[in-house]
Amino acid sequence: MPRPFIEQNVTWFYSDDLETHAAFYRDVMELPQVLDQGVCRVFQVSPTGFLGVCNKEGRPRGTKGMMFTFLVADVEETYRHLLAKGVAFDGPPNMLGGRTVYSAFFKDPIGYWLEIQEFNDPRWPYPEGRGPRRG
Repeated sequence: MPRPFIEQNVTWFYSDDLETHAAFYRDVMELPQVLDQGVCRVFQVSPTGFLGVCNKEGRPRGTKGMMFTFLVADVEETYRHLLAKGVAFDGPPNMLGGRTVYSAFFKDPIGYWLEIQEFNDPRWPYPEGRGPRRG
């Protein structure tokens, strides 16, 4: 029997300060909020990908070991846009992974690691009409 198709995904970050955390994704990252569940807010990252921030009883604590990567069409353009909004990056964009990944890292207000990234690998399943930009 074939595996059932997975239509969408949500990655959850937990927070002690839901308002600050949600405001970052809404105002700085400019993601549309698609759901407000009171103790959780869900933002749309792509047509089928979502990021949720949550402050609820019994949730996991800490940010260690978690990172969310935003795959973007142009890391340089996104880097400049976020710098202008006050985002503090770990450093400028850099080629990593044997020249297959171009990215820059930063943290959200709660301390979760975030990355903006372009894959420079022809095997990556890019959206129709797009492919690796850097070589």
